[in-house]
Amino acid sequence: MATDESTPPPPPPPPAEESCPIDSGASEGEYWRWCPRCSHELHNEKCKLRCPRCHYFMSCSDFD
Repeated sequence: MATDESTPPPPPPPPAEESCPIDSGASEGEYWRWCPRCSHELHNEKCKLRCPRCHYFMSCSDFD
């Protein structure tokens, strides 16, 4: 099948979702800093750790 030279090439794929680089040496033993659902870094909000990507959260009582 011949291709039409006037047809533009398909657009490039969208960029991959930005992810947080994990430095295995710096976060060793800090498993609680990462979301168990999507592996994004959790944000500390008073007595809760929240995931900005999937909205998972853990409260202080989950750490005891």
